[in-house]
Amino acid sequence: MSVTLQQQRKEEPRGRLEDLRLLTGKGRYVDDLNLVGQAYMGIVRTPFAHAKIKGIDLSKAQASPDFVAALTGDDLVKMGVGMIPQNDWPPPQRPTTTYHLAVGKVRFAGEPVAAVLSRTKNAVEDLVELVDVDYEPLPAVTSIEESKKGKALIFEDWGDNVVQRDETKWGDAEKAIASAPYVVKAREGIARQHAAPMEPHSTLVQYKEKDDVYEVCATVQSVHGLRRQLASTLQLPPAKFHVKVMDVGGGFGSKGAHAYPEPPLACIFSRMTGLPVKWTATRTEEFLEAAAGRDEYCDITLACNGDGRIVALKADLECDVGVTGTQSFMSSLSVWTMLHYEIPNVEVHLAVYATNKMPVGPVRGAGAPEGCYFIERAMNKMADKMKIDPLDLRKRNLAPRKPEEANDIKLIDSLVSRSRYEELLRWKRDVNSRFKLQGPTHSSLVAGLGVSFGGRRSFGGDEDEGEEGGSGAGPWSSDGDSAQGQGKESEEGKDWSKDQDESDEGGSSSWKDESEEDELEWESEYARVSLGQNGRVTVYTGSSPHGQGIETTFAQLASEELDVQLDMVKVVWGDSVLVPKGIGTFASRSAVTGGSSVVDACRKLKGQLIARVSELAGTKAETFAITDGRLVDTSRPSGTYPTVSEALKRLGVSEISAESTYKGSSLTYSSGVHVCALTLDAELGTAKIVKYVLVEDCGRMINRQIVEGQLEGGVVHAVGGSLFEKLAYDEHGNLLTSTFVDYGIPTAMDSPDVEVFHEVTPSSALNGAKGVGESGTIVGYAAVMNALNDALSFIRPGAHVDIAPATPDSILAALHHSNKP
Repeated sequence: MSVTLQQQRKEEPRGRLEDLRLLTGKGRYVDDLNLVGQAYMGIVRTPFAHAKIKGIDLSKAQASPDFVAALTGDDLVKMGVGMIPQNDWPPPQRPTTTYHLAVGKVRFAGEPVAAVLSRTKNAVEDLVELVDVDYEPLPAVTSIEESKKGKALIFEDWGDNVVQRDETKWGDAEKAIASAPYVVKAREGIARQHAAPMEPHSTLVQYKEKDDVYEVCATVQSVHGLRRQLASTLQLPPAKFHVKVMDVGGGFGSKGAHAYPEPPLACIFSRMTGLPVKWTATRTEEFLEAAAGRDEYCDITLACNGDGRIVALKADLECDVGVTGTQSFMSSLSVWTMLHYEIPNVEVHLAVYATNKMPVGPVRGAGAPEGCYFIERAMNKMADKMKIDPLDLRKRNLAPRKPEEANDIKLIDSLVSRSRYEELLRWKRDVNSRFKLQGPTHSSLVAGLGVSFGGRRSFGGDEDEGEEGGSGAGPWSSDGDSAQGQGKESEEGKDWSKDQDESDEGGSSSWKDESEEDELEWESEYARVSLGQNGRVTVYTGSSPHGQGIETTFAQLASEELDVQLDMVKVVWGDSVLVPKGIGTFASRSAVTGGSSVVDACRKLKGQLIARVSELAGTKAETFAITDGRLVDTSRPSGTYPTVSEALKRLGVSEISAESTYKGSSLTYSSGVHVCALTLDAELGTAKIVKYVLVEDCGRMINRQIVEGQLEGGVVHAVGGSLFEKLAYDEHGNLLTSTFVDYGIPTAMDSPDVEVFHEVTPSSALNGAKGVGESGTIVGYAAVMNALNDALSFIRPGAHVDIAPATPDSILAALHHSNKP
């Protein structure tokens, strides 16, 4: 579609408001905060992946002059503290004995067993080491295959290790596959991976006895999500918690959904002692405890007719979610994502298993990179089998029966043109001709070309009612059940449920805010916009940035709607008092929902101001507009009109404000198509990306610079997951990659110079945007792995690496006739 000049002006790159503060060391993070008299919390973590706890001896720690207090899992039970909150979607088997400190037994290496409070920071590690825990080791379940056997149970009351089973089915896939002329089969997967944010988790809590309120500052992606989790766990009304977040050095989902033990433990300690309590994870603690991503595998069968149209897909998905946690739904979203082509016959079985590893949680894409990888890797295998171009195969399966599919075909055509696709094919032939003619002793470099398409269009809302993803609060809702913190009084601890509504029989563990209308739905976000006599605009938002540039994006939207300079807009986030409700920032939702709520609030504010000024002036409101900071009667453009400040003074008000809880019909996501060109060193088994091009339709680009930064970062995230990143364990369940010395992430040398191009089709959201923050990662895995396997198959036909990451060891194994993951 054509783009208006006004839209082009809005989409021009602008400097980010955050940059000066963050790049000059003026950012403020939780670990920068210190309160007078604060104590320091340390966590005692088990070295065993699976073991009974026979006893905990605190006496040595208690004898230390630095000791203040300690907590164990048994203490939490006696206090009536609730268990770890669980999400309701999809309905899994739920743990019934999981507390924020282990009770009875430990289930993954690094699980918190006890917490200690020290007077000084330097003594924390010493106090942790002084706690003696008597363990009786149990057999560790470290793989899906071991989990299936059920010889060792993660949760005894389950009777097996199956967290969830599900089936998605229509048509007759078996029959269609049996009669199809072209069929490909593959075993694909992505290993367990770490979110790897720059800033580890941190929290600082001060209980204010006078107000009976907990002041909580933490590294989270949603202050209201943490508030609900704390209310659920500690069995207290949400109003008891004032939660704040400052600058956050990356989250990628690991700070957005899973319930971690440190915030509630710090709350308990602060109330017990009257001291402020601080905790910051070491890098190794971050590796051991932060919810990991991926660890999904798929046996996929894809069938096409003679025209290259998909006639059937059959797949068995398996996911290792560790000991399960607050959120373990990623594989359900993988099923939804892998079906982005129209396929008449589908049969997908899903099985989710528990193991003795840390919980899985959302990590950039939350299941979508896996689903996209499964189908897009199979599509390239089919293109090879049918001897047709892989982009052509995708176009054949995006026949424009629907308007959005016509746009997807346009994306592919745009990629062919902008990437100079034919030149890339010639480059590949030239490089591989030299290898073939000269032999590996003279040239060890082989070229590969990989493409991938991702069409994640919408999620939630009425149109998805009853399908994967559902409607209502959505899978990232933090309310969850926190099993039965019965809260009976004991001589040894505080009854944390004392303030609970007595009419709530059985002790509901999912507290609501003060009124039902305060609860936002998943497709909604809160915003309030105020305009003061000084002409300054303040935007209060329930979204919460952790690197996305939301401060700039929302200020820009308000600037455009109210026609004020960008530097006259301030954005406030991450404070549950200043911003009374909100969902938060994850799942590429903030520009769509949060941005639309800002636009809605601005328009309401403008409407209120114009209505009051026109009434004062005795003219029609329809003829008034705000232009260059003045209220102008467009029917009399030559007149002299008041500035906004003057208008507010005449109205006798210091400021005017409006709020919004905008709800779209669904969350709308961008579509994209990628091409990756790389060289593979046949001797070393190493890959180097030499060109990477993508074309994206993310709707209206509010700020091109921010959009492209998100896409480039997402691609680098996919490069890391495809070639470097893997959380590795030994046979006893010990994590072998607990530092960045062992866990590889892409460096500047490994990060490609991503070329980004756009096609613009505005969404139905109020601001026309589509979620784009995860798109580079979702589509990128398949592009990189397809390119790698294209190069591998040239060296040895049939050689392949279908389990990411494709490390040098796995590449060399494939070249030497062993395709073990």
